[in-house]
Amino acid sequence: MKVKRKSYRERYFEDHQAVREVANNRKGYRIVYRYVGLWAAWRSERRPLGTVKGAFALAEAVSVCLYLICATVDTPLNHSRLVNGFGVLSVVPWLLELSGVLRFLLAKAYVKEMDSTEIDRAIRYGAILRAGLLGLSLLCGVGTVLVSGTATAADAGVGLGILASIALSVGVWQGYRGLLLDTYHNVNGEPGSRC
Repeated sequence: MKVKRKSYRERYFEDHQAVREVANNRKGYRIVYRYVGLWAAWRSERRPLGTVKGAFALAEAVSVCLYLICATVDTPLNHSRLVNGFGVLSVVPWLLELSGVLRFLLAKAYVKEMDSTEIDRAIRYGAILRAGLLGLSLLCGVGTVLVSGTATAADAGVGLGILASIALSVGVWQGYRGLLLDTYHNVNGEPGSRC
């Protein structure tokens, strides 16, 4: 039996309740949706959460710099269509990863459970897909320059830059996997006791 997936709208309103409030309008009231779902909070057993967020921000900033440097260097490695194709394709999951990391960095101490799930998926899937596509790009590039015999020192630098970008992406994925996510009951729109 196939279960129908809920839309974003259905999931949103599942965790919200319509409440009438007094208002200065013709009707005398307005409908306000209050959050009644669970709350979530990340924590780390090894180091403070602020340190983890700082490490993620630094990793993403270094990744952007590495990508721009490696993509603009004029080397035989960058002349391969496969390298460029996988490199450009890696931008899509990277944007997913960046959106998740940015939302994680801006998150308050407690977030709605639905938001924490979206952030979790964006970081986990985005980081691992980006690392995989960059890995394919690097393998194609190394194969291309070895077969053509046009390898230069600049190619080695670009290859190391791509490898460092892969390592940073895997590091973000591993660092996020190491975090613990606690859920809390909702008490009048605020986090209450732990579930």
